[in-house]
Amino acid sequence: MNKKQLVGSLKSQGFSDKIVSSFEKMDRERFIPIDLKKYAYEDVALEIGQGQTISQPYTIAFMLELLELGDDGNFAQKDNLISNFSSVAHRDAPTTHPKFGNQIIPTPDSSQNRLPDNLKILEVGSGSGYVLALLNGIVNGKIYGVERLSVLVEKSRETLRNLKNVEVFEGDGSKGLEKFAPFDRVLVSASADKVPEKLIKQLKVGGILVIPVKESIFQIRKTKNGLVERKFPGFVFVPLVEKRNV
Repeated sequence: MNKKQLVGSLKSQGFSDKIVSSFEKMDRERFIPIDLKKYAYEDVALEIGQGQTISQPYTIAFMLELLELGDDGNFAQKDNLISNFSSVAHRDAPTTHPKFGNQIIPTPDSSQNRLPDNLKILEVGSGSGYVLALLNGIVNGKIYGVERLSVLVEKSRETLRNLKNVEVFEGDGSKGLEKFAPFDRVLVSASADKVPEKLIKQLKVGGILVIPVKESIFQIRKTKNGLVERKFPGFVFVPLVEKRNV
């Protein structure tokens, strides 16, 4: 598969124009090892070293869609698209978060979902920087990445050096990036055993956290009344590893 075919596949599956356009503009081969470049536009995850991977393009697009980064306000249509994207990734009914609340909270109406002028976004487990670059192509705002492996931090900083709105930090992503909080959106690109409480705390009211937990992707919306959670099962990610003091 080449880039044109991959972009066409994403478009045919109903992903938003902004997301598809960002995939079209960004060269995935810049973010993977040289010996894997012939596979750059296959819709598969690829190794990037240190036991880490760059996620399957479909999965990345799905998670970006869950961040609700469009500016047309047509969230009802987007919700219908999300629910039909894949027989694997399907929408469950809204549920409560096991730790942060016992009540089911209605999904806010579109008037509560208007995007601020300048979004502040955090990606946890930013790896080679591919998703950070895609985000930069979708939104106007400040984009932060946090990655625990120093070799990937340095490589991604070099790859992204011309993107002035993107910064990458070395650290334990499960602790977020408190210095720059709160965030409008948080995207976690590795699978956690549970939702890190610090990521919830660093999310603005009205903000959205998208995070894989075990083999499901969760969209968690923070409202003034609590959290609204949706679960999409059927995904596999590398684990989110916390740094521990020795």
